[in-house]
Amino acid sequence: MAVEKKNLRVNPEKCTTCYACQLRCSLAYTGAFNPEKARLIIEPGKITFTDECVAGCSLCARYCVYDAIVRVGKG
Repeated sequence: MAVEKKNLRVNPEKCTTCYACQLRCSLAYTGAFNPEKARLIIEPGKITFTDECVAGCSLCARYCVYDAIVRVGKG
């Protein structure tokens, strides 16, 4: 399942599939670098968030160096 994140702007065309966002997310929430355990899904041309994604987190945006995921507004 995918959820909309109101505090994030997603630009999948900028994504290089480096998986830095997934690695950081999985480390924060599971204690291990495992993209399969992340709360977002990166596929070519598509970035989605799982139901387990925490509202207002934006950790993925902080670690996206290509601006494929950008934090907007507060929260």
